[in-house]
Amino acid sequence: MTPAETKENAYAYAVAVVGGGAAGMAAAICAARGPCGAGNAGEGGRASGGGVLCIERNDEPGRKLAATGNGRCNFSNAACAESEEVVRFFRALGLLARREADGRIYPYAGQAAAVRDALRAEMARCGVVLRSGAPVQALRRTAGAPGASPCFELETADGALLRAERLILATGGKAGPQYGCMGDGYAFARRFGHAVVSPLPSLVRMVCAEAERERLRALRGVRVRCTAVLWTGRAPAGRASGELLFTEDGLSGICVMDLSRCMRVKAGGDRRIVLDLAPAIEERMLAELFEERRAAFLTGVLPVKLAALVEAETRGNARDAARMIKGMSFAVAGTKGWREAQATSGGVALDEVDADTMESKLVRGLFFAGEVLDYDGVCGGFNLNWAFRTGMRAGRAASGAADA
Repeated sequence: MTPAETKENAYAYAVAVVGGGAAGMAAAICAARGPCGAGNAGEGGRASGGGVLCIERNDEPGRKLAATGNGRCNFSNAACAESEEVVRFFRALGLLARREADGRIYPYAGQAAAVRDALRAEMARCGVVLRSGAPVQALRRTAGAPGASPCFELETADGALLRAERLILATGGKAGPQYGCMGDGYAFARRFGHAVVSPLPSLVRMVCAEAERERLRALRGVRVRCTAVLWTGRAPAGRASGELLFTEDGLSGICVMDLSRCMRVKAGGDRRIVLDLAPAIEERMLAELFEERRAAFLTGVLPVKLAALVEAETRGNARDAARMIKGMSFAVAGTKGWREAQATSGGVALDEVDADTMESKLVRGLFFAGEVLDYDGVCGGFNLNWAFRTGMRAGRAASGAADA
């Protein structure tokens, strides 16, 4: 279709899904399985409100999905709400799951590409029309032709004009712009009157203050299991436990990335992370053991470089060493940016969306799914589980919804 085609010649669908990521593909599949998917003949003719369309700005859908979980795709977690529903959804696609001891759920094959390919194959089997490589540039709600119901009109970068009775925004957040995550769904949501919580990088490394760089260079590459608390002024903003990695300019590891979600919390004073490097040992016992065994004890508790730093900064004082082990502090300047972030904190306000159907409370026939919403979970499959289950809900509701 060329830009010269008129509105009267626009392709029309029952449901249009904007975004071909985890949430968008799940939404398109569930919509196509419903009443509106029947008779989806694709773009061979000018349909009049039948079938399901999925629009993806990248050349192919699922680009970011294939890179998740270090290529393994931790797509759910046993602790997630409705994780079993997500597992059943994929089992029906022929993809079996493997649950690990920590509750994380992976595809049995251990490959993220298996998840992406299963979703792509099911979209094709269900007759979902896929338009890729041409992002949506304009989006509006129209009154429709005389005697017809209102609908959504979408214009893509290649000049196509598309109509849909119902619309699902599954455009993702801003984390991972190298995968096509540009945050364009926020502008669309605002256009329909929705409030958007300002997006911030989440599940991302933290950058420490310049004054900490000498200590960090001495510890670069050291890994340790600890408990970390993020403080803003005198108030704790969050706590997490797990592996921590010292980098040349800050801190990384699962516990730090989980705490990065708390950087939105506003409080007076500077931010800092306080590390308990021996959470299972009381401070008094540490002091007593250090007094007895000195450096030999330190290297038995901490990695060598970390033990050397504690020894140097406390000048061998047992009480000071024990106190530092239980509360090593680093001033935090901020986080790394969107290219390193695994998730987005912020998005379309959840109180403006029906939690059961994912339909907008402001605009009939408009639905949201996935990371475009103001949700971000901790590491371990929570964010992908959210994407899939909200995509499934939105797709089912949009397919069965009454005409707008």
